[in-house]
Parts: sequence; structure tokens; C-alpha cells
Amino acid sequence: MSGDPERSARDRHLNDAVERLLDRRVGRLTGEAGRAVSTTHGIAVIAIILTLSYIAFFMTYDMAMFGTLIAFNMVATIAYVACVLLARLGRQLGAALVTFGTAIVQLVMASAFVGWEAGFHLFILLACQLVFMVFTERQRALRWVSAFGALFGFLACQFLLPASGAIVQMPQVLLTTLFSINVLLMSSMLFIVAAVSHFRAERARQRAAELAARAEYLANTDALTGLANRRPVMERLEKLSVPGAAPYCLAIADLDHFKDINDRFGHACGDRVLADIGARLKASLRVTDAVGRWGGEEFVFVITDAQLSDAAVTMERIRASIGDASIACTGHDHPITVSIGLTDGEYDGSPHHAIRRADDALYASKAGGRDRVTVMKAPSAAVATEAASALTSTKPRRAS
Repeated sequence: MSGDPERSARDRHLNDAVERLLDRRVGRLTGEAGRAVSTTHGIAVIAIILTLSYIAFFMTYDMAMFGTLIAFNMVATIAYVACVLLARLGRQLGAALVTFGTAIVQLVMASAFVGWEAGFHLFILLACQLVFMVFTERQRALRWVSAFGALFGFLACQFLLPASGAIVQMPQVLLTTLFSINVLLMSSMLFIVAAVSHFRAERARQRAAELAARAEYLANTDALTGLANRRPVMERLEKLSVPGAAPYCLAIADLDHFKDINDRFGHACGDRVLADIGARLKASLRVTDAVGRWGGEEFVFVITDAQLSDAAVTMERIRASIGDASIACTGHDHPITVSIGLTDGEYDGSPHHAIRRADDALYASKAGGRDRVTVMKAPSAAVATEAASALTSTKPRRAS
């Protein structure tokens, strides 16, 4: 089991390294446009290298016969350099159009000179794939126009041009060698394109998972205190309240005279107090227990696998820890006390009876002088019906 997190970490590091290599920030663009312009920039650089290599080959083989093709390839090299500059300036669409158009014309012209058996037109098939990487989703019309244009260029080279000697007659062994080289280059580039697509898809999946986890965390967490909010606490109570579940106790705590802090020192100071209390509460419980912000200055505790007497000891310790140390705010300290109502859980499928009972116990703590823990045990089965009917009654709003 320990190897799985390590493998996931290695995969993340590998994906991050590949992303930095393949999706370097070009032209200060981000998102889909940034990935498209980064891909266009990389294609233009590769095209410059390949074009210069073939210029050197044609010049070495027969500069006179290939003079026109050499001149055009030099113009194409200048066009690719312009594409690199456009990409660096953030001109994603212009760079994509010039790169794609130059490559198609260049490959068709090379095939027209030596015939399709040299394999230059195979790179057009690669261009059919690249259109989905150099154009963004907003430019999908251009994607399909370019893809069909590239496919038409490939078919024209394959079926309308002669196999060899279209303009320049080359030995068959040299055509076969060129074909092998071009197939190897095209296959390698197809592999790179597939690898880029894989790593980008994997990275997108990871980001989606991270965003989903972040959204879930934000939905379940109180931003101020870092504690759970009502939703996950209620979900846990629902699971614990079914018949046969493990024993649990429920407590609701309320900071005493908290409204006075907000009124006298401002809400910023009140927020500081709540954040500090949240940190103390998280450090005061077992891993199996839970604490959440119930609302305002109220907190709820779910103590699992514990009898009511044990839970009372825990809540008394928490009450003392809050009252023992004042909370420092700008230029002044605030002694804080807390009133707590504690009860044991019920297992009739709903936690609402236990919540109401803990709330009643908290009201008793407030009425009894605050800064104390009041325990209210669940009623026996004989009086359960009477306790349930009491839920419809109302109590005066308790003082803070």
C-alpha cells in the first residue's frame, strides 16, 4: 500500500517536468491559448531545423537542379522564424496560420520535385493531427478547414503526382533512403504528439481532481476557523444515529459574551478570537472525534465510542483550555469562557432529538451562570414519545 502514494508522487513529478518542457510559457499566454502557442512555437523550431537540414542535402546533391526548391525552403525558413517571433509576441492565431500554411505548401512542393516515393508528403498526415493542438477550441472552424485542406494536399501528392521524377529524377535507392528517413522522422513526431497529448490529458485530469477536492473542502469547511461546517457534521450524525451504530455523544458549545467583543472591538477582533478558538478545539480532540462550527460563535462536537461520563471529562477539559488563556488582539487581550451542553446520542435514524437535547443543555449552562458544562442524558424508552412531542415547543432565545 505504501508504494501507491510514492508512485503517484513520481507520476506527478514526471507530469510536471514534461509540462514544463512542453508547455513553457510563450507569449505570456495561459490556458488553452498558451498551450496552442507553445505547441506552435515548438513546431516552428523543429521545422526550421528540418528545413535547414534538407536545404543542406539538396545543395550537396545538386544545387542547380534543386535551385528553385532550395530558394523556396530558404523563404520557408524565414517564415518559420517569423512564426517563432509571432508566438513569442503572443500572436497565437497568426503563428498557427503561418506555420501550418508554410508547412503544407513546402511539403507539396518537395513532393512535386522528387515524387511521392520520397515520403515528404507523409508529414502532411502529421499536420492533420497537429491542427487540433495549434488551434484553440474557439478556432475549431479553422481546425476542420485546415485538417481537410491538409488531407486534400496529401491525396493530391499521393494520386496526382508521379511516384518519382516529377521534376528531378533521383536514383531509386536514394528515394527509398529518403522515404525511410522521412517515415522515421514522421513516426517519431507522431509519438511525440501522442506523448504530449497524453501528458496534457493526465495533467488536466489531475487539475480537475485537485479542483474538485478543493471545491469539496471549501464546501465542507468554515473558512474562518478551519473547522468543518454544519453539512459534514450533520452527515456524520446521520450515519451515527442509525440503529446498531457505535455509541456517540454530542455537545454544543457557545462562547460567552461574544457579542460584546464584536460591539466593542469590531468584527476583525471577533474573527481573530474565533480563529484562535478553532485552532484550540482542533488540538483538543482525538482523531476519531469531530468538531465543527455550528454557526456564529457556536461549535458542535461529535465524540465517538465514548460513554457520557467520559465525554463529560473531555468537554470539561476543553472548557478549561479555552478559559485558561486569553486571546491577544491588537493592543488588548480577551479572556474567553464557553458554555457547553452535552448529551448522549440516539439511534432511531435521526440525530435531531440529540441535537435538541444538547441545545437545551447549553441553554441550562447559560441560565446557570455560563462557563460550565451541563449534561442532559437521553430519556428512557418509556418517555421517548413525550420527548419527541416536546420538539414542537419553543424556548426563549438564550443570551450570549
